Amino acid sequence: MNILKTHTHTTNEANTFRVYWTNSTNRLGGLIRVRVTANMQDVHIAAELAVMQHLLEERGVLGSHLVGNANTKLVVSLGAIKKLRRSQSDKSHLAPYASFLTTRFAGCTINVDKDTRWFDGFTPDTVEDLLVGGPRRETLKVTGLGNVAVTQHVLGRFADRFLPELSQDKLAQTAWKKLKEIAADPTVREVTRQGLWGGVKYVHHGKQEGR
Repeated sequence: MNILKTHTHTTNEANTFRVYWTNSTNRLGGLIRVRVTANMQDVHIAAELAVMQHLLEERGVLGSHLVGNANTKLVVSLGAIKKLRRSQSDKSHLAPYASFLTTRFAGCTINVDKDTRWFDGFTPDTVEDLLVGGPRRETLKVTGLGNVAVTQHVLGRFADRFLPELSQDKLAQTAWKKLKEIAADPTVREVTRQGLWGGVKYVHHGKQEGR
């Protein structure tokens, strides 16, 4: 069982937080000082989410190229994070910060634990700094297009159409891996729509037509 545990503490500095973390049951992993520069509410929640994504994807503390699965457990200090993963939160402004939990890491289990005894008295040798200016979208590299953001809706529809036989505990993990494999296939090419009226309609409403 892989585990990533995080706990967020406020500081005397505005929009700056200390996030303790561990990927072990018997020792602390470290401490990250997070500063959120985005002008928003609930910055402490955005801070913990940003640290989780940083540790999972940049630092790879649970392994390189990890995809969420039933054997990976995330333990957080803020109940709002669990609600965001379930799409049951009224904090829609935080949804982009939690997109990694509803796509690539949707297969993980999430628990909430506010106990601080596991890091009480801990003095780290070094403190890592993390600056958060906004959400980091979860993306896949698509041949010929580059990195493209993946939403929970897209992943869900893909799973419904192409993986209807899979059990729920393996669905999110398999869907992400399969979609990543297809996106990277060298035969992938962009298909352009015929006619100009579709694009004109979007421009008329101040929007850009999707590709």
